[in-house]
Amino acid sequence: NDVSQKYFREPTELVKRKDDEARTAEVTEGNALIERLKKQSDDNREKNELLVKQKTMINDSSASFGPFDQQVLILNEDGKGFTLLPNPQAMRLKKAGFISDDKKFIKQPTPEDLEQALEPEEGPGLLDRFFGGN
Repeated sequence: NDVSQKYFREPTELVKRKDDEARTAEVTEGNALIERLKKQSDDNREKNELLVKQKTMINDSSASFGPFDQQVLILNEDGKGFTLLPNPQAMRLKKAGFISDDKKFIKQPTPEDLEQALEPEEGPGLLDRFFGGN
């Protein structure tokens, strides 16, 4: 008593074959995409692990080094470690162009550069500048 049987019929062999071809093409293309994405994930794994380690250590450093601390943590140029420097030394190195604004070494300083940055520049002291002394 179902009227729909009158309007719907079984698909022909041609329709069935085209449907099967379309389904196998989807599966093949999907597998190629999945394989490419898996390979890309494997290639990026080491880079991503290093990035996560850096971000974690930077975020954890705020627990040990506050804004008024006497030392500052600077990310090495290779991105795999940190250097702990006294604040005045770090500021002198930043002024010399070794450290970027986001506390990363642009160029890793030599031991001589680090030693030189330990000593303040010659010139009038703070009190001399403030009071105009000679």
